[in-house]
Amino acid sequence: EIAEAVRATLPDDVPLFFRTSAVDGPPDGWTLEDTVVLASRLKEIGVDVMDCSSSGISGAATAGAGSKRQPGFQVPYAERVRKETGMLAMAVGLITHPVQAETILERGQADLIAIAREALVDPMWALHAARDLGHDTVFASWPKQSGWWLAARQKTCEFYNPDSPAG
Repeated sequence: EIAEAVRATLPDDVPLFFRTSAVDGPPDGWTLEDTVVLASRLKEIGVDVMDCSSSGISGAATAGAGSKRQPGFQVPYAERVRKETGMLAMAVGLITHPVQAETILERGQADLIAIAREALVDPMWALHAARDLGHDTVFASWPKQSGWWLAARQKTCEFYNPDSPAG
């Protein structure tokens, strides 16, 4: 009912995201199968994207799945929602490196990536990712306060070489 009410108030061109704990609680808790059913219903009423996290309601992020926290450990939740419902899905869960995020997208495991806490470590993550992936090698999309200087620095010194006389 809440998702229906929110969708009814939003313009059609504004996407509606729904964040869920795709698995939660002990083995008798919320399951990925439950999430797939929920996503199917939400898609019918106009939710555009399912953001697939885990736990947090009944315990730690790995409690519901019985898996170890490791890079991309929640990606399979988004992948299954996407494949079984046709709904757009957003992956989360220790996605920290640009190539890792790009690979998830290229494999069709998710449509969007939430870097979440990695943005706390590096608030410029998206700009670094664009550079690492070869999309902005001249700092054109960076804020003017720093982009011009970084581009000039890059022309002067491409890399740090501790063995050079200048260090």
